[in-house]
Amino acid sequence: MKKIIEGSLESLDQMISFIQDLDEHAYLYIATPWFMSSIGQHLRHSMDLFLALQTFQEGFIDYDVRRRGCDLEKSRNVGLKELKSVRAWLTNLTEGCLTQTIEVKTEVSLSTQSSVALDSSLARELGFTSSHLVHHLALMAVIAKMAGKEIDDSYGLAPATATYMRNEAEQLLEA
Repeated sequence: MKKIIEGSLESLDQMISFIQDLDEHAYLYIATPWFMSSIGQHLRHSMDLFLALQTFQEGFIDYDVRRRGCDLEKSRNVGLKELKSVRAWLTNLTEGCLTQTIEVKTEVSLSTQSSVALDSSLARELGFTSSHLVHHLALMAVIAKMAGKEIDDSYGLAPATATYMRNEAEQLLEA
């Protein structure tokens, strides 16, 4: 369980570093017609999932609660503040909390409002949420590049891809 928290902290730290390196223009930039959302809107979406984890009540997580249009989407400093708040929450999670059974509600249809409730654990949902954060960081990195920013190529790299690349580099050194 400790590995899930450490991996999530690593992903959050990468996101914090990415957002710190941006200016307000890049944070708000929408690279139309290729993207319909700004970096701030992608961050808000990712933080909504973490907020659902933070505020779960009586073993229930509702991923359908969203804060569209909030200050987080419009201010880089608000985004950084929320990222640091989630980071602090993660450092205080206990292993017992992570293993408890929870119910997750999420919408599953584009054509009609249709939700399902599924059994899970906070550990599994933290793994999903952290992976989702990395996925959105990859999208944000592209938007930042389109806004003219130089971005580290490791931003948004999935953990399994990073492992593959390390193994490839080791094999080249051994050859």
